[in-house]
Amino acid sequence: MDLSVVTVRDSAGETTALGDLVDGPTIIHFWATWCAPCLEELPQLDAFAKRLEPGELVVVSVDTAGYERIADYLGDLDVGLESYQQIEGNVGSVFGILGYPSTFVLDGGGEIVFRRQGAVQWPDADIAAEMMALIAL
Repeated sequence: MDLSVVTVRDSAGETTALGDLVDGPTIIHFWATWCAPCLEELPQLDAFAKRLEPGELVVVSVDTAGYERIADYLGDLDVGLESYQQIEGNVGSVFGILGYPSTFVLDGGGEIVFRRQGAVQWPDADIAAEMMALIAL
């Protein structure tokens, strides 16, 4: 899986390859403003993210509208997550995504060790424990 074929932009407009954001075990979460399940899941993910170290979670919107729409959407949800925006390449093709939201955990070698298409129940203690164990690998 070649993450370098996907370019993302941050809130400041800086671009980077998705692969440059993955340095060790990482949760990667893909979402969109038009995704109904994302509306409920993002606040849960935001609460879960407070348990993580910097770099252990990468959040990427697949929206094609301007970044302002993403920022406004997260602000309306009162979500403090920093989200990148896919601007080149296609995460759907790279990860084999059929729908959003989609969450993956990559191990230290960049291999997928967890895949979920659809919302993750982040408040569930068993799921939270599983995620924490996976990024501790």
